[in-house]
Amino acid sequence: MSRLVLDEVDEGPPPSLLGLSTSLSDVTFIFRLNQTLRWGLRRVGDLDCIQAPIRSGHALFRNAQGAQEQAVFWNFPDHSAWLKGEAPASNDLFSETLSEAPKRPLVQKPKNIHAVLIMDPPLSPGEMVILQRQIASIPEVLGQQVLPWSSLRVRENFLLEPLKI
Repeated sequence: MSRLVLDEVDEGPPPSLLGLSTSLSDVTFIFRLNQTLRWGLRRVGDLDCIQAPIRSGHALFRNAQGAQEQAVFWNFPDHSAWLKGEAPASNDLFSETLSEAPKRPLVQKPKNIHAVLIMDPPLSPGEMVILQRQIASIPEVLGQQVLPWSSLRVRENFLLEPLKI
């Protein structure tokens, strides 16, 4: 007989998440955030996310200022593909060509979230209010919503490795 022992690792409190809706493209939105907040967000590549049966690639922008790290995860994927062996069978004339995988957002509820701003370590409630007021000064930001860490289905996608500067 054997037993399973789980090591509990305390990684500190979860990061602050702010869901943002905008009418801007990802690059223009990041430019506006950098300009308004005096940040230096830059694209560090794509974050691959698996939502069976689809793998999608989302743009990720990051910056670090002192102990605070900011990241913006673009909710709508640049590309998506079926996981191996998961493409649906097609019954049409061109069945040899596999249908393209849909480009669905990773955060589906609440709706209309275009970007997720991740602040690590988390902000205090007062700091979050100040940040939201600054972001609200960008005319193309259509809405903001604080997202609780526990509400995200795929939280492992939001735990980012330390930024190498």
